[in-house]
Amino acid sequence: MNAPLSSNISPPALQILNLDMNVNVARRLADLSAWAAAWQLEDGRLKQQVELLDPNRRADVLRGSQLSSLRRQLALKITQQPVSLDPDTVRQAGFASLRQHLAVQYAHLDMDDRLLWLTNLYFLLTPTLQALIEKLDTIRRYRSIGQQRCFLVGGVSGAGKSSLLNWYAVNYLPVVQARRNYVPVIKIDAPVSNRSPKPLFQRMLLACGAATLRGDEEHYLQLLELYFQQCGVELLIVDEVEHITQPGLRRRLLELSNLTGVPIVCASCNPIAWTAGDAEVQGRWNDYFELTQFTGPRLDAFLTMLDLLLPFEQDGHLGLREIPDEADRKTVDGPAHYIEQWTDGILREVMVLLMDACFKAITTGQPRLTLDILNQAWRDIKRAKVVNFLDVLRARNGGTYV
Repeated sequence: MNAPLSSNISPPALQILNLDMNVNVARRLADLSAWAAAWQLEDGRLKQQVELLDPNRRADVLRGSQLSSLRRQLALKITQQPVSLDPDTVRQAGFASLRQHLAVQYAHLDMDDRLLWLTNLYFLLTPTLQALIEKLDTIRRYRSIGQQRCFLVGGVSGAGKSSLLNWYAVNYLPVVQARRNYVPVIKIDAPVSNRSPKPLFQRMLLACGAATLRGDEEHYLQLLELYFQQCGVELLIVDEVEHITQPGLRRRLLELSNLTGVPIVCASCNPIAWTAGDAEVQGRWNDYFELTQFTGPRLDAFLTMLDLLLPFEQDGHLGLREIPDEADRKTVDGPAHYIEQWTDGILREVMVLLMDACFKAITTGQPRLTLDILNQAWRDIKRAKVVNFLDVLRARNGGTYV
């Protein structure tokens, strides 16, 4: 393998699409179609590799676990350039002007194009998620000048932690080179087993391209110290870190940090509790980034911006807490009121609701989302009848629809 990368390397800027007057719907649809096709091709190739694995061989079982994780991450490549919902950008463009600019383009879309456009909703960037990306980039730059920064990422389940971290990692996938794999970012899920640190170390080694099966945990740790240098690892992300419950295993992660100097981001619903009881661990992971629920005015603003991105000619007024009742000229509770009530402002639940509601509206030829459609979508979600949009994309190109 080659020597580590020089210290002047910094991560390239990730590409995003601002929701402004420059949005070209036809061009974006062409990109989405190309990205979806590329993802399906790569997913199919990985699936073939999985089918050739022998479940009776330990190395193949480990490889299967790695491929499963990679396939989940690669699904996020269908939005390689995610849409940024930035209030300042929308405000500068003017909501009414932007709504008109997009509605005129939406009016020319057929049903298939509208369904493809929903791919935009699979992964969106809010200002909070963009701030987290900037923080990840910053600690990688610190690493390039010999400084180490570790931090915690927390928030309720469904707040977007894993999706963002997976999306970030998939933008920095390993690159196979002549004498080594260049692996700038490693993202793993902490194993549930706490009998030994070997499963945790094995996942990191697999990410570097090594399928080591023999040796004790000390040997694995030494291998990681070597591979992190040879592979140019700049960032390690450990998701679901609360699975690591034994103090001894937690100390092993601290030891890895000490030996390699690679910044380690630990994520879970309550990572602060994970550090409790160990002053050195608390001192190393003393920075905390929290993803919170969307409630009140913050949810209203998010839904208002999201309404612009929905492929309908008419505004659904999703961000309104009250709407006029045409029957008796009074006001009644609006979409924002019910969406918060149903989803508790959890991003994952909000997006599942809106994607399912959009699917219903598009396939029935509706010009916008209504409270009735939202209500029906929520009832179906509660009965576990939710559209899987990855299956829809597979079906569009002749794949299996489940």
